[in-house]
Amino acid sequence: MKTKPRTAYTALGLFVVAPVALAVTGDSIDYNPYAFENMECETFLIEPETNPYYPGGVCADPAINLSAVVPDTCYDDGEDATTLCPQVDFDAGTTYAIGDTNPILQGVVQGEGNQQRVLTWHQCPTEYVNAFGDIVPVDCADDAWEDEEVGNLRDQSWYNPLDIAKGHRGFLDGDFVQFLYAWSPTWRLNAKGNDRYDLYIRRSFDGASTWSVTPASFSASNGESYSGVGTVTCESYRPEPDTQLPGERVEPKVCYEFDPGNAEHGRNVTQHRSMNITTLDPRYAPTKATIADGCTDGLFLDDTIIDELWTCDDGSETNEDIADSDLRDPSRYFIVYETGDNNTVQDGEAEPLDLFYARAETFGDNYVVWTETDTDSADLVPCYPNTAYDVPNVAGTVLEGSGFCNEFDRLNTAGDSHSSEANMEANPDGSKMYAVWAQWVFADDNDYDSEIVESDAMARRVWWIDDYVSQDNSYTLPGTQQTE
Repeated sequence: MKTKPRTAYTALGLFVVAPVALAVTGDSIDYNPYAFENMECETFLIEPETNPYYPGGVCADPAINLSAVVPDTCYDDGEDATTLCPQVDFDAGTTYAIGDTNPILQGVVQGEGNQQRVLTWHQCPTEYVNAFGDIVPVDCADDAWEDEEVGNLRDQSWYNPLDIAKGHRGFLDGDFVQFLYAWSPTWRLNAKGNDRYDLYIRRSFDGASTWSVTPASFSASNGESYSGVGTVTCESYRPEPDTQLPGERVEPKVCYEFDPGNAEHGRNVTQHRSMNITTLDPRYAPTKATIADGCTDGLFLDDTIIDELWTCDDGSETNEDIADSDLRDPSRYFIVYETGDNNTVQDGEAEPLDLFYARAETFGDNYVVWTETDTDSADLVPCYPNTAYDVPNVAGTVLEGSGFCNEFDRLNTAGDSHSSEANMEANPDGSKMYAVWAQWVFADDNDYDSEIVESDAMARRVWWIDDYVSQDNSYTLPGTQQTE
């Protein structure tokens, strides 16, 4: 459901989005966007104010499905051949259409049933200016979904029962919605560690009414206007079985270029190359509110005590070379995701491996560690993997020169350490990320049942300095996760 014009907030598949602020006067609420009467509903089962048990009515509108895709190419492991993917009959005269694939018998527990795997897919609505790579993606105008503006957003789970999504998280900031989830195209293989999770991110700039890249002009929650210039995102699809040489897995890749404000499908930010690596718990941290004068008021009965020791201003605005870090920049936020050993999935969950972080800039059009994309020194050319930096299996591929800016680097200690359960905070202008996590070492790193010989709570601050990129220490560890 969506709120009535002012700001639209919508149920997002696995969870419900709600606004982040209320208009409060004294002890009363003048406008409560959480209230049911402010939700937009096209079809009521019970009209508002007609039933004392449901004074706000009962809405029959479906939730938005943000992880749904249309499978384009499928392979039947039982027949060792490509096969027709699950199909949906939209002309059956039912409310939500009928799928032709049994969502129960998937050949995992029962040892029978569907043995399909998904190799390629597309997600709608999406509006890319140019696509290039190893395959030609299916255009949304050519599939069976009649309403291109809605696309997969109203898909029911049985339309494509082959995929799986989990780990959904997100935040709201005015009309901006950020939503992330782990997704795998074939859950039958994923459950056995034979397919991986990648982390996907989707964004809305109109309260979940549409999902797009940053518009050319967007009025953020701080009242400031921000300008998007477009973005590039890339996807890794799956090769046919038995077409890869041992140790030389090459997955088909396509990169999509978007103009500002264009509809955007889910963005794969993990870009894993190996099926030995999967994605575990992701985390995010939006920037904090502007630190204003009076922030310490009321902390002590005698304010003179606090005034002598604390200040609401870090003094950064007095340095002409440093931006005022007390002022909030809502266009930046931070992402951390956890990698796991897919070889252990059959025995339970994937064993945690490492943590990788990045700063989202221009509301997630780009993810950076070293590159600057929203400062006076902005330059996308050196961004990884647009520039490959001789990382194995990246140089010379479609990613190099693509314009894709997707830098993530290791947060935890390198080597044989294992890390998990990160938590993060951000300062107001998004120049600093603060993170804590659990980190441990096994006596034998090849045996996860061996004794844990080190176990610590770790903390780290990562500092981005605007208009400064070190000539000696930058781009030395581009995309560390790519070496897995």
